[in-house]
Amino acid sequence: MDKFYHETAEIVGAVLQKRTTVKAGVYNSYIRRARPSDFGKRFLNEEEDDVFQHNAWDDVDFPPEQEEIVKETIERQKASAVSDDIVQDLVSKPENRWNNFYSTHECKFFMDRKWLDKEAPELFVSTEKLFVYDVGCGVGNTTIPLLEANKNLFIYCSDYSETAIDLLKKNPMYLNEQERCKPSVWDITQPNVVVPEGSLDFILCIYVLSAIPPENHQKAICNLARLLKPGGKILLKDYGRHDLTQLRFKNGRFIKDNFYCRGDHTLVYYFTEQELDEMFTGAGLVMEENFVDKRLIVNRKKKNKRKLMRLCCETLKHRKFLDQFLDDSDISQILKADGIDGNRDLARVVIYELVFGRGIKFFNGKLKQAARLVNQAVIDKKTELEGSGLTADSMAAEAVSTSIPRYARVNTLLISFDDALEVLRAEGWNISNVEAENFKEKVETMTEYDVFIDPHVENLLVFPQNAILFEEPLVMDGKLILQDKASCLPAIVLNPEPGSLVFDACAAPGNKTSHVAAIMKNEGKILACDLSKERSEILKQMMKKAGVTIAKVGQGDFLDTDVNDPEFREVKYIIVDPPCSGSGIVKRADFMSDEKTIDRKRVEKLHNLQVMLLRQALSFPNVKKVVYSTCSIHAEENEHVVAEILADEKIGNLFKLSNPMSNWEHRGDEEFEWSNKVLRANPENDLTNGFFVALFKRIKKY
Repeated sequence: MDKFYHETAEIVGAVLQKRTTVKAGVYNSYIRRARPSDFGKRFLNEEEDDVFQHNAWDDVDFPPEQEEIVKETIERQKASAVSDDIVQDLVSKPENRWNNFYSTHECKFFMDRKWLDKEAPELFVSTEKLFVYDVGCGVGNTTIPLLEANKNLFIYCSDYSETAIDLLKKNPMYLNEQERCKPSVWDITQPNVVVPEGSLDFILCIYVLSAIPPENHQKAICNLARLLKPGGKILLKDYGRHDLTQLRFKNGRFIKDNFYCRGDHTLVYYFTEQELDEMFTGAGLVMEENFVDKRLIVNRKKKNKRKLMRLCCETLKHRKFLDQFLDDSDISQILKADGIDGNRDLARVVIYELVFGRGIKFFNGKLKQAARLVNQAVIDKKTELEGSGLTADSMAAEAVSTSIPRYARVNTLLISFDDALEVLRAEGWNISNVEAENFKEKVETMTEYDVFIDPHVENLLVFPQNAILFEEPLVMDGKLILQDKASCLPAIVLNPEPGSLVFDACAAPGNKTSHVAAIMKNEGKILACDLSKERSEILKQMMKKAGVTIAKVGQGDFLDTDVNDPEFREVKYIIVDPPCSGSGIVKRADFMSDEKTIDRKRVEKLHNLQVMLLRQALSFPNVKKVVYSTCSIHAEENEHVVAEILADEKIGNLFKLSNPMSNWEHRGDEEFEWSNKVLRANPENDLTNGFFVALFKRIKKY
């Protein structure tokens, strides 16, 4: 256990992640189908296998303790169910909500049905004419690809939303193939008047049944079954019971058992295999295959991440309160104890456990002896502080001037912005726009279910400060990247053109690199390097997870780069985000740097390194734009670096400061005449980490 506390002390200030849960997935029913290629290949033998050996295991049932968690979650949801009058409105006029949905999102979601050719291959290879019905077709994200893929298909398609069908009919691809496609508006709980009974070879029913009230499911299935030829087939894909999206629903979403309303007031139901089997066989169909994809997702890197995260964040949150103990002469002797050896962070962790945690009993060896040495003094000090009105909460509130929300950037290399919003809405988040003028006020009053679309940074979402996002499936899949708003500014300011050559000089861990790649639409090339071998490996992993295909990752010193090497001749854009003091990082655990603790000698050394790195970037012969950024609040690392560069006559004749992001109000230190041409960010004004950005643009070539 002592190793755990040592590790906590080492990583204090970092927010760690863990997700170990069961995910009930999709159903494919009533059609003979090989299971998806990535399904069913790895099974967990609890007697022989270490669960942390792989990232995922197939066909894993809920363990007993998870069953209890599910029951508790469902009971909590039931306790805040939707009122009867609202339910009546939701189920009586669903067309209004779907029309609103398509009016808002149009064609910008669920555009890639990449699994379809695996689960319905005959639709792509059939040489005979097939009559297919795409039920709940939306704007044609399944219909259109099928029409293009196989000229032997005639496709009926329908949706409950008239708006969706109108959008489909305006699609140029539909207009080219309309002689093989017949769209219509249809409520599947009513008889179909467009498609002849007994005429279809194949019906696609993808996330459709779940959108209607459960009392209408059997009627809808019977309506579908009447349309099939003898031997005709239905492919169903829908939500499985106790899927994570069901368990994540917030208060006020539960309608009745397994039936919910999303944030946009559309409806969703979660099925079991058994009830699907009963309903489809009850409609006269024969089941060929019916299975659930149940997958255990494991984060192997840290088995104790949740505990570590909590202990690290809580220790940092109460740092000043804990320092009241360490400043006491009777308690400060712990710093000299064997096992602590002067490590103040470790001493804080031990005292935190004595004050707030589990006391001495969970320590072992040397740490237990150190804790025993001061335990009574800690108890006495706590009583003294509380008697004087000083509590941990009061000091934490005093130490933190603002509450910074959590930011997450939609990685458009892997998912469209609107698709990501739809996934989040399905989980119960309330998503809305917010104006720049009242951004701070809105964030300060946001509820735990709110998500805002950031008004300054494209594709950035704003979550509540206490939102737990590391378990979010989009985050796990690299589709949503946890990235502070301020650190998104460099890529936006650089704004490289797709197809260009970019150099990211100090790239690890890779958030900015992946952001640049997204702006470039994965077209062109990014040279990304870092001095550290370990950080370069992290950078490679980040590029893979984020779907970046244009980054060439290398380990090395940017200062050693031969700017005249032919490989770098076409470099047009460079980001320099150099090593810095990190004094602007305040988000994690509401930690704020103490100005009294600034190491001026260290800052001076960093300043010199930063100047050298920026000067090196500006020496590339054909570079057009260079962005310089830090997560520091110190002028020595920011404006002073820019001033020294501008004082270089050679550079000053070639480059000028350019005014980026006209919609960003917060600017540089007014001591400098060009302060309005550089960006600053801080928690008080911008609800971000402290940050600095400057853009240099070439005014003429050598």
